[in-house]
Amino acid sequence: MNDPVERAVAAAVAEAEVRFGTSIPEGGQATLAAFVNELLRWNRSVNLTAISDPAQVGELHLLDSLAVVPHVPAGSLVADVGTGGGFPGVPLAVARPDVRVELLDRTEKKILFLKTTLARLGIDNAVPRHVRLEGKREREGLPLYDVAVSRAFAAPHEWLALARNYVRPGGLILTMLGAERPDPVAWNAALDGDRLIADLSYQLPSGHQRGLLVVQRAG
Repeated sequence: MNDPVERAVAAAVAEAEVRFGTSIPEGGQATLAAFVNELLRWNRSVNLTAISDPAQVGELHLLDSLAVVPHVPAGSLVADVGTGGGFPGVPLAVARPDVRVELLDRTEKKILFLKTTLARLGIDNAVPRHVRLEGKREREGLPLYDVAVSRAFAAPHEWLALARNYVRPGGLILTMLGAERPDPVAWNAALDGDRLIADLSYQLPSGHQRGLLVVQRAG
């Protein structure tokens, strides 16, 4: 396996199974490699990611995205808010054909990339939508979701307060973290009756610290 993208994706997929118990369906690894190739090709003209090295894309984008897969219930309708280049929503959709992921972003060029690439690759359970979230779900034409996930979209307490407008009672809000933990006072205040059901910390192979908070909506 001489292609650097194929090597990076294979490493991320293997690592995700060991670290998170995430398995990829047959053909999924090739689909992810094709997606990363398109991401890097488009990135030369459209600012999709600051990372252009395939190995780093594999670890910092793909592997990190696959951490959410075990926390999404079967058959969920998922909102990936501020999806950017499609993370974590596209890897989630490839790993979990049973879920439908709506990829939400306010930047039209990123949505164009996703629409074009997903159609080309035949990833039909991920749907890009050009929208700016302001907490007004019905006016924005969005449904109630079973799960909403954000990756560095806003400060954790701000994201939690916003996501509450889009997730059904009993649904899940996933907050992907970098090295910094949320401010405990602001976070606990933002919970406002919702329940923290998982608080995970993990380290990527390069040593980067990551975390995942899973909150269940009240009701």
